[in-house]
Amino acid sequence: MIGLAILALADTNAAISLQPGTYTNEEYVYFERDGGREPPPWIGVEIGRDGSVRRIDPFGGPVASAVSVKPNADTPHAVTIETGGKTHILRRARGATCWAALRKDKPKPDGGEDWHFERNLKLHDQGGRRALGGADTGVPAIVLRMRNVVWPAGNTNRPSLVLYIHSIEQPDRALAYAWADPGAARIGLNLRWVQASCTIEGREDS
Repeated sequence: MIGLAILALADTNAAISLQPGTYTNEEYVYFERDGGREPPPWIGVEIGRDGSVRRIDPFGGPVASAVSVKPNADTPHAVTIETGGKTHILRRARGATCWAALRKDKPKPDGGEDWHFERNLKLHDQGGRRALGGADTGVPAIVLRMRNVVWPAGNTNRPSLVLYIHSIEQPDRALAYAWADPGAARIGLNLRWVQASCTIEGREDS
């Protein structure tokens, strides 16, 4: 991407030990808001195999903002970043490839249901989002979102892989969702007017 700044790492040694992938603070933001506290801004970064770092928004788009990134001392599946004078821990995401089908407002000429399909949608399980439909597609605009939920200590709920459907107008309130075991290879949902399925990268063959 022309003009996209490569963000500076804290130091050369940190760049060597950082695992490539996508990292976000989705879970921390969610549970701070859920607990009635003021959440920090959503932060995501992509680390390349060459150690390059770029900041991203929840839809994977670039964010032109410098940030320093270090490995997290407690786990290899997280990184620590410093931005705005504060330190944040970001969890590493697993990628997913999805498809979705949305029923069109108007039926086919023969009266049968007509569907809008979107394939090879790339998501990740740390709050990755994709906008679907809208414009001239003949279907309402929605957002597909994925999380790998790990509940705070003391909560008796079990960790879950969750797939959400959101409206564009309410990005933080789900219209519907489905959940599965975090070790599942696939997750899907069917609401009659919308269907979606996601395959976790590396899981189906494992």
